[in-house]
Amino acid sequence: MIPAKEFYFIRHGQTNYNKSLTKVDHADISLNLTGKKQAIQCAPLIKKLPIQTICCSPLKRAKETKELLLPNSKHLESSYLGECTAQVWKEMTSLQSHAYIQGPPSVKEFLDRIQQGLNFVLKQQGPVLIVSHGGVHWGICYWLQIRNHNWIVDNCMPVHFSMNEDAWIAKLL
Repeated sequence: MIPAKEFYFIRHGQTNYNKSLTKVDHADISLNLTGKKQAIQCAPLIKKLPIQTICCSPLKRAKETKELLLPNSKHLESSYLGECTAQVWKEMTSLQSHAYIQGPPSVKEFLDRIQQGLNFVLKQQGPVLIVSHGGVHWGICYWLQIRNHNWIVDNCMPVHFSMNEDAWIAKLL
């Protein structure tokens, strides 16, 4: 069961891969100039949040985003927060809320990893900021059964997740 603790999420800044209309698997790539600017522009907002712990994907673009948002801040790296493959993304997003039940093993493995990651993150002193990827955001929305928010989020768009009386809600900041 996922702990009912508020947290923040931000997807890394733009990369050349994100700009491309062709979705293929990619290597551990850096932010492009636009992505760096996005993170720098978002930094004042992030610095005002009551963040106690930062959890970050081990991939370069997420770590670069974290460093531009909160320079020299310590963070926990978690492989649970790494991105999915292009094929998993395609299958998962096409199946929507049926992704886990109807998806192939690769989708289930990815979503299981996200659930484990979310449980790990929410055991940390909070509120926590997760700096990660679009697929991770989608997986979080899946597990929290988010209904009021688009599961696909743009680069460097901070999201606040919190528990209402009986449901999780997500809000773009």
